[in-house]
Amino acid sequence: MKKLYSFFATIFTVVAFYSQALLSIVQTPANSGIYTITYNDSANGWAFYNPGVGNPIGVYLWLNGADNSTGSPFNDNFSNITAQLTWDGTNYSGTIDLNTHNFNKTGGVLPAGTTVTELHFLFTEFPRGKNTHQTTNKLASAYGFTSTTTSSLSTIDINSSKFKSFVSEGRLYTPKKGIVNIQVMDFSGRVIKTFTANSSVNGIELNLPKKGNFILKLDNEIVKFKY
Repeated sequence: MKKLYSFFATIFTVVAFYSQALLSIVQTPANSGIYTITYNDSANGWAFYNPGVGNPIGVYLWLNGADNSTGSPFNDNFSNITAQLTWDGTNYSGTIDLNTHNFNKTGGVLPAGTTVTELHFLFTEFPRGKNTHQTTNKLASAYGFTSTTTSSLSTIDINSSKFKSFVSEGRLYTPKKGIVNIQVMDFSGRVIKTFTANSSVNGIELNLPKKGNFILKLDNEIVKFKY
């Protein structure tokens, strides 16, 4: 009986490991509010969610009132999903920044200082969700999500070495003030876009023509990002 128990315990551990390993939601650095989502279920025939060859995955997000310190709900618009995972040749991956994410149906951007203890999501088609092609509702904490307290550029000490320019959901956030010179290149060094913009706490929309991995030159600063 003891050997049988050990056998089933091992099977349970292996199953639990693979159910978690196919999808991970990791916050880096801790309490930054920025999460990297990585997904690959090819070993199971994409049973968790099958996007089809090369198609991006729409990530529909929402918060219940009990999930955040404002006590109010926040919901994405199912017909206009902005968060997505794209295929990088190995996995589907993407980034969600709860400091700047616009819950574009209900709530908008979370106020700075909001504590988020849970996040709800489902996978569906991008950019318009499809009821006949989606996962069931999921809890992000089951896949590695950890709580965070949101911040904004207005609450960050821009003189601190801890805050550097970054790109989230297609927008550049930088402590630099005034007019900035921006150049975006792909990893082969080919220039995708060059322009100037006025720095804002609301970020600078890059309006990139395609998805991929990029290098952004901001005056004398280099920012690597995925979009």
